[in-house]
Amino acid sequence: MLKRHTAALLTAAAATGLFSLAAIGQISRPAPLNMHYSVIYQPAFREPPAEAFKKIPRFFYGSHKLKRGETVSSLASAYATDIKSVQSSNRNEFILMPYGSSIKVHNGKGLLYETYKEGESFMSIVSRFCPRGEKLESFAQKTAKANNFPALYILENKKFPKGKKILLPGVYVNLDTYRIPVNGFVRISSGYGNRYHPILKRRIFHNGCDIPMPLGSPVYPARSGDVVFSGYKNGYGYVVEIRHKDGYITRYGHLKECLVSQGEKAQKGKTLLGKVGSTGLSTGPHLHFEIITPSGKSVNPVSKIGKN
Repeated sequence: MLKRHTAALLTAAAATGLFSLAAIGQISRPAPLNMHYSVIYQPAFREPPAEAFKKIPRFFYGSHKLKRGETVSSLASAYATDIKSVQSSNRNEFILMPYGSSIKVHNGKGLLYETYKEGESFMSIVSRFCPRGEKLESFAQKTAKANNFPALYILENKKFPKGKKILLPGVYVNLDTYRIPVNGFVRISSGYGNRYHPILKRRIFHNGCDIPMPLGSPVYPARSGDVVFSGYKNGYGYVVEIRHKDGYITRYGHLKECLVSQGEKAQKGKTLLGKVGSTGLSTGPHLHFEIITPSGKSVNPVSKIGKN
């Protein structure tokens, strides 16, 4: 049975152009039971064609370079998976598509986990990600089957090298990611980094990004958290600051008014923080959006959208 399965698998691989028939002839004998091929393309073949993910009847993963016009939905369809699997495996909601960059793709339904240290064991990984309400033994068997692991991986609690990729079926990450804090079409009028300040008339570092919007446009939290400041502050004008569970702070400046108070809970995309204004050092209606690390350093807000 194993021999028939291996032959069918390699024939399908040949149909996609991943292997030549001559190469198949050299490796068509069954693999030892303690050997696992998570990926059956040659190591140099970094981006196998999407058709391979649909035609090869087993777990298959690789990388994909994002092209203009692609969406997370089209990627999920092309690689025979679902949107949540693509998002979870990359820890990215892909609100903004980083065209030109490479992302992880696979044809399973669940999280593509990568071991972060030498010697992580099969059961330690399974125990950590076992869904609530599911028996550990059942999830272990399901995980072994999804990855084509032999039963020995469970019985001997197989240990993996650092960087090993494993599909955790039905496991999805609850992504506490940043979203754009306003609705509708968004453009950046002044980005993160050094710039010539239009009012101070000198070059200074811009700690956030400016999003021009009509006066009175609603502003919502980029992530859920606690309001730690709401009021007037120096050049920011009316500003709201929210601390998130990982210690990061988001700042929303130049508001027309603040509609939350310090100590309140703010829900991502739902709590109305205030409205776009032009208070403080401002040349017109816009939102100043800033992200600050727990150590007090600012980061480029655009690079965090869709990520945590």
